[in-house]
Amino acid sequence: MISLLLRSRTSCVLLAVAAVLGGFLVWHTIDRSSAVRRAVAEYIANAELTAIRVELSELKRRNRVSDSAKRQLQTEIDKANAQAEAAVEELEHYVSAVEDNCVVHPDLVERLRDR
Repeated sequence: MISLLLRSRTSCVLLAVAAVLGGFLVWHTIDRSSAVRRAVAEYIANAELTAIRVELSELKRRNRVSDSAKRQLQTEIDKANAQAEAAVEELEHYVSAVEDNCVVHPDLVERLRDR
């Protein structure tokens, strides 16, 4: 039977066309599955890249907030230190203004207790 098919030129051409078309069908089936795998891998990579970019922007935002809070806290600390120094200087001034033998009058002590 094959020898009859190979004797005719038309049948050889049809057999060759069928073989080529069969090869294209097999190649298309195999290539389609690899294309799907490639598309899924690309989709996953894009999703991971998007997630990493979002995470990076959130970390940058947190860093800016942290730096702002740190600067504000340092300003508050500087103000508190300046107030503490002023209080110490004021206390030293009051202590230096009072004599060593300073005595409170007993009537003043009684009036202050009654308050």
